[in-house]
Amino acid sequence: MTTVRFPYAAGLLFATACGTPMDIPAQTAQETLPSSIATQEEQASSTEAATPEESAGVHERAVIRDHRLQPGGTLTPSTTPAVTGPNTLAPGTAAPFGHTLALPDRYQAPTPNLTMVANGLRLMQKSVSTLVTTAPNLPVTQPVEISIGYYSPAGNQRITQSYVRSTGNRFLYNDKEGDGQPRTLRIVITLSEPKAGGGAETFAITWPTQIEPLYDVAIGSFAFDLISKCDAVGKSEILFTWHSPDRQYHKYRFSTRAGSRTMIAPFAWTRQEVSWSQPLFREQAEFFDEDNAATEMLWACLPSGCGFSVTAFNSNHLLTGKTQLAKGNLKAHNDDCQAYYEYQITKTLRWYPSLDGR
Repeated sequence: MTTVRFPYAAGLLFATACGTPMDIPAQTAQETLPSSIATQEEQASSTEAATPEESAGVHERAVIRDHRLQPGGTLTPSTTPAVTGPNTLAPGTAAPFGHTLALPDRYQAPTPNLTMVANGLRLMQKSVSTLVTTAPNLPVTQPVEISIGYYSPAGNQRITQSYVRSTGNRFLYNDKEGDGQPRTLRIVITLSEPKAGGGAETFAITWPTQIEPLYDVAIGSFAFDLISKCDAVGKSEILFTWHSPDRQYHKYRFSTRAGSRTMIAPFAWTRQEVSWSQPLFREQAEFFDEDNAATEMLWACLPSGCGFSVTAFNSNHLLTGKTQLAKGNLKAHNDDCQAYYEYQITKTLRWYPSLDGR
């Protein structure tokens, strides 16, 4: 989860009041509001479906801090260094996943009120959750409207609020899951305040950011029901093997009878914050009849020897498919006996409603 902070340009206000020129190394970005936004909203806050629009992007430099959610929900800053060099991304392009755009450390809007609010903005993002906040107690002299449009391949949304001086503002947005793949979310922020003679002064900022949905994945114990016995007399000796999602090889021995169920607890596997960019794959299982002298060696030498080969890795990513009860039949690798199996796979999309610790 990345955090972008925009320091408040107090010097700009002082210089404006005193008539002192200042050299401000920030680009300006101004956009005329769509007709539906040009007039002041009667409501202090509203949410509506957004329509795609073109907005000017402003990208220069920023102070960037990376935060990680620790157990219990505490936000702890990491040691990611501040970005001090010039921006190398063209306006409208997105930073790679895991990085943050070098955004400007100062905006110069058409009015002091819009400038204050623009420089009081902060962006935090993790998984499909983004949080835009404004600093409280900005000495604005009249109402400022903040309208944010969110545009991604998964869906569009717009949230509009009036600036709240006592507490600042929180714009929490969770993008839709879509296909779960990494994608660019374009955040278009439009600030406006009324002109004395009618109409509105406006200022627009575009932040393209790369998001990647994160999931908690849990695989349950493997239920093994022997359908047909592997041995003519007595119990069947089974060597059960599998590759876990991280492609580690596992073995498990047990005895069972036809019609009986065996729960293989070590098959269970869990991991938090899984994404498509991680090399994790669907689990792969098989079993051997181990009840004869020739195959007793299997336990010691699989998966690399004894003249037996093992099933190849599953090439499907762990996030392939939905939450489901996986089930089917298996045939022994070295015998005609068969078994029915089932186990639960659960995928839960992660949202982060408290990126700012609130």
